Amino acid sequence: MGNIRNIKDITSVVKNESDIFEKKLKIFIDKNKNFLKEDLKNFMFSNPKRLRPLFVFLFSKILKINNFNQVLNIALALEFIHNASLIHDDILDNEKLRRNNPTFYEKYGAKLAVLEGDMLLSMALNILSDTSLDILKIFSNKIQKTLEGEIEQNSCLNKIIDERTYIRKTFNKTGNLFFAGLESLFVLKNIDDKTKYKLRKFLKNYTLAFQIKNDIDNIKNKNLSDIKNGNYTLPVLYFCRENNIDLLNCENVCFQNCINLASKKVDKYKKSAIIFLSEIEDTIYKKALADLCDYTLRS
Repeated sequence: MGNIRNIKDITSVVKNESDIFEKKLKIFIDKNKNFLKEDLKNFMFSNPKRLRPLFVFLFSKILKINNFNQVLNIALALEFIHNASLIHDDILDNEKLRRNNPTFYEKYGAKLAVLEGDMLLSMALNILSDTSLDILKIFSNKIQKTLEGEIEQNSCLNKIIDERTYIRKTFNKTGNLFFAGLESLFVLKNIDDKTKYKLRKFLKNYTLAFQIKNDIDNIKNKNLSDIKNGNYTLPVLYFCRENNIDLLNCENVCFQNCINLASKKVDKYKKSAIIFLSEIEDTIYKKALADLCDYTLRS
């Protein structure tokens, strides 16, 4: 682990798949004829993690799926949908920066930002039309559940919700797109139920840990827009249980004790994820997935 410097190092075992993915992604974006094409290209290629496609490629190798064209389509559709959701989220959250660059919403306003997010969704639909009806149904179901999570989050604004509600809406909001990839891969090959169960449990625990860590990192980095918008993440919910402070003026609030509590939850879900993954047959791809899990959830 000490020699691992970044995500590319960790996932070098699927470098060929990732390189093809990047070329194909660029081809789809270059097909755009509107004046936002260069902005979209910058947005899509500005230091992205590509976690969802990488998970798809690693899962496909673990499951020994040989139909790369369909695996590639699943990965591409996921990435377009994910980035569409980011563009739309920036509108909902009134975000001015994304990946250290001005958001579409900041540069062009809500109307064009909505349209650009919709453009990415149309690309995903175009790609999914070359898969199968079963895969299309999986994506449709997971997108619906993702939106249900977003709607529930909106209904919980400025409320001190219980932890169970937070976990449910967090999984719906974050986990379902990851699961769209995994469940779609199960369509491509007959996989035994035990393997499906272990990979599903791994992914559910990972996505919960991933979102809680992201919430913690936002507070550590003084990105307090969620709090100011009334979206109380797990560290903030822990804080609210013990304090009665106006969170609209939260710049000087010390969240450290509550960050520590939330970090324990990250560790708990991370350990559970690794346990379920450890029960899968050992391969270089499983090791890469375990290392990716560890790297992205590291404090």
